[in-house]
Amino acid sequence: MAAASADILHHPTGALWSKPGFEPPWRLSGGGGTPAARRGVTDGWGNIGRSRRLGGRRSAVTGVLHVCTANQIRSPIAERLMWAGLWRRFGPASNEVPVTSAGTRATAGQRIHPYAAAELRQRGVPSDNAVSSALDLGVVAHADLILTATRKHRDEVVSLVPSALDRTFTWRELAWLVRTLDPLPVQGRSLEERVSNLARVARGRRGHSQPAAPDLFDVADPIGKRKKDYTRAADEIDEAIAAILAVI
Repeated sequence: MAAASADILHHPTGALWSKPGFEPPWRLSGGGGTPAARRGVTDGWGNIGRSRRLGGRRSAVTGVLHVCTANQIRSPIAERLMWAGLWRRFGPASNEVPVTSAGTRATAGQRIHPYAAAELRQRGVPSDNAVSSALDLGVVAHADLILTATRKHRDEVVSLVPSALDRTFTWRELAWLVRTLDPLPVQGRSLEERVSNLARVARGRRGHSQPAAPDLFDVADPIGKRKKDYTRAADEIDEAIAAILAVI
């Protein structure tokens, strides 16, 4: 692998993230940033994402939704890592794909857990303005892809919105399904289309690999445990997100 440039941080899991100096989407605001960003919509953390338009009217925001329990550790880590990865690879084009997170038992407005924020900083990704959001069934209904911490979260999401069945995976499950794909196998005329098509491609991979132990699809909740358990959770999420982004 070529040596990383001075503005890129390489960490042990193999992902590359820009150091401070690039402007990730969450540093923009609804009234600032690029003209494209100003035309966008923001999630609860100030992230910029463009909604789809149907017949000239703005529809519900699509994109990727990350889900855990309290939306203070696992899902905000996944959201920020995916934002950073998309921004690093696609720049402003990543604004086509809103990336948000929520919790099935979240109390809105709670700050990200300090250990989760520290894990993001270790990877060169800020946790600015990260506060929790409760799961919104309307967002679930319209998201192109719903990624969860565990199979229990996946099943809960699907039980609430049955139409989300074909679009809902755990992070590690989706990473396992797409790991054998060739680089850039997901087709689409735009990044938004490729993300939208990812769930269909992943479903088509079922039965092509030796089944994994089901518990390997989960990222355990580190709350109340030692700091190394937070690091393990972040590493598992990071590895899964990197595998998913590699095929978009």
